[in-house]
Amino acid sequence: MSSDPVIRLRGVGKAFPMFSKPYQQLLHVLAPSVRPVAKFHALRDVNLDIRRGESIGVIGRNGSGKSTLLQIMAGILQPSTGELMVSARIAALLELGAGFNPEFTGRENVRMNAALLGLSQRQIDDRMDAILAFAEIGSHVDQQVKTYSSGMFMRLAFAVAVHTDPDVLIVDEALSVGDIYFQRKCFKRIEQMRQDGCTLLFVTHAIDSVLQLCDRGIVLDGGRVVFDGDAQPAVKQYLKVVFGELQQEPEPDDVPIEPATEADAEAEATQERNEIADFMAGGARELMATRPGYNRDETRLGDGRARTVDCMVVGDHGNGPLVPARSPFKLLVRYHAPQALDRLIFGLRVCTVTGAVVYSSNTLVSKGELYRCAAGTTAVAEFDLRCSLLRGQYFVTVGVSQLDEDGHEIHAVDRRSDVLILTVTGELNHAEGVADMEAGFSLDAQAGAIQPMG
Repeated sequence: MSSDPVIRLRGVGKAFPMFSKPYQQLLHVLAPSVRPVAKFHALRDVNLDIRRGESIGVIGRNGSGKSTLLQIMAGILQPSTGELMVSARIAALLELGAGFNPEFTGRENVRMNAALLGLSQRQIDDRMDAILAFAEIGSHVDQQVKTYSSGMFMRLAFAVAVHTDPDVLIVDEALSVGDIYFQRKCFKRIEQMRQDGCTLLFVTHAIDSVLQLCDRGIVLDGGRVVFDGDAQPAVKQYLKVVFGELQQEPEPDDVPIEPATEADAEAEATQERNEIADFMAGGARELMATRPGYNRDETRLGDGRARTVDCMVVGDHGNGPLVPARSPFKLLVRYHAPQALDRLIFGLRVCTVTGAVVYSSNTLVSKGELYRCAAGTTAVAEFDLRCSLLRGQYFVTVGVSQLDEDGHEIHAVDRRSDVLILTVTGELNHAEGVADMEAGFSLDAQAGAIQPMG
């Protein structure tokens, strides 16, 4: 990481004029002698050095000045006071659709935005296919962007930003828009850019994302920097700032579902047994992409001497990747080996959308065993699991690897990363985080001294 800052702010402040009547704002533009009735100071005396290769989370309450700060860094706003020095190419994902002309098509906006970010026409032509493939909006790219959904806006804007070789990537909560598949794809690309030395400035209210993605945290409150340091103490300071002031509105209870009849239950059980039998008899066929919850943006690595061809979630809840919290379930994985192999290891991993590993194990770690198979073998591995995760969506990786003859390194034979999306259902707001530790509570006090209020 370079010690030279790519962005430097010294004494930066930003004030917005306030008027009691809308027409006064127009008069102020036409005749500056018409004074505003007040000024709102969004930022005050900000001093920061942003260095190459840093990953920085900018956090704070709504109205604390986060977006204003990033807009100044990106050159969208000019500071009212102080100095801003920039020596880097910056790509910014700020307000949804910012920088897009609604009358232009998606393709025309790609060209315009890429040119504004410093690419030549030849570079734009060379990268156009990669940008459109990443965005995955199909024929909509030749439609006016005013017809786009918020998710399509974000897809195209992110695809342009990450394909222009930015030195600094600024993301202002844009990734909260869009489906879980594309969010995971974006976070994987961000991680790759971090490894390549790109500076990340990331605004979010999701503190787990700050801890996962960032090594530095900046906390704003009332337009001032109240903390600048490592990510973990930054999160603690942020929680001190907002503690007790944010309360989530309770969500309505789930709509009650009428119980199935005995005949319906038997028919469903028969169908589930047939599905499991079909899975076990699948042989070498590649059926993973037909399963509910399959992630089309999976990453597949390995030499292919054996293949991970199918996986399926089963349990008392039924077949499929919707699993109730605190319930047992099985993950069935089918492998096929066209040739004889030895020293094999079977494993799985579960991650959050940001890539944080919440569980990972394999047969060498858990059982201390290696396996061998004959040529033409098809086998089904059964992982017995308990869902100790909180409500949310998680990405499952499965695969087979091989330990080398010296017993020092493990090589991927067929690892399918993020191949399945596991959706955990359950109670809302009974805990925070990722894992459900099923904590109980009791209170031993003198009789009558402390009692529940309900």
